Amino acid sequence: MADGFKILIPARIGSERLPRKLLQEAGGKTLIQMTWERCKESNADEVIVITDSDEIFRHISDLGGEAFISTTSHDSGTDRVQEYAKTAGLEAQEVVINVQGDEPLIDIEAVNQLGDFMHANKYKYGTIAQHFSSNTDLLDPNKVKVVLNDDNSAIEFFRDAPIVVKDFSKVVLHHVGIYAYQVDFLHTFAGLCKTKNELNLKLEQMRALDNALPLHVLELNLDESWGIDTEEDLIRLRKHLELN
Repeated sequence: MADGFKILIPARIGSERLPRKLLQEAGGKTLIQMTWERCKESNADEVIVITDSDEIFRHISDLGGEAFISTTSHDSGTDRVQEYAKTAGLEAQEVVINVQGDEPLIDIEAVNQLGDFMHANKYKYGTIAQHFSSNTDLLDPNKVKVVLNDDNSAIEFFRDAPIVVKDFSKVVLHHVGIYAYQVDFLHTFAGLCKTKNELNLKLEQMRALDNALPLHVLELNLDESWGIDTEEDLIRLRKHLELN
């Protein structure tokens, strides 16, 4: 298995909280353009935008990027990524990293380290977490929490305040929704039925844990970044770009 990795960016045009989110602009660029450009700064061998939108496809293509149109309706970015991996015939042990299209400030060095983490340990499935920066974030149900085993594999993910953790010797970390997979694992994962925990928590990684498939977590201290989910997030991004 080569030591490189590909970044695959699922880019769905629909968004409930912020219509046409990925084509919203900040600093004269769309969110998907900013995310794609950041990812191009990484060590990835290739960066491909995978979308259900002709408009996003043309937008990235006009920028000189590589884009792929999904032929199937998908419930998650992982399923969209898996369609590309299957269609493109990626080799079983290749590593792909799923970066959501609404991450214009993504910490690229963290992505590089996640690729190294996967190769160095020959992990099938990996993600990133960091310590919470404030009690406010710790108590925020929109911030996903994760607790780890001693081998850095995830024990559980949850959204509520960490009083639900039974073992208080475990540190509660803030999960960052960047995922890495070996391609053979990606195909296995996409073929599994959704579990009750996945549906109830709206956390697709629970599908792996509920099927006893390990998810290893790389703990990092990340640069300031945040995904764009709401109009408030977009306003915050625009102000951030004005000041930097």
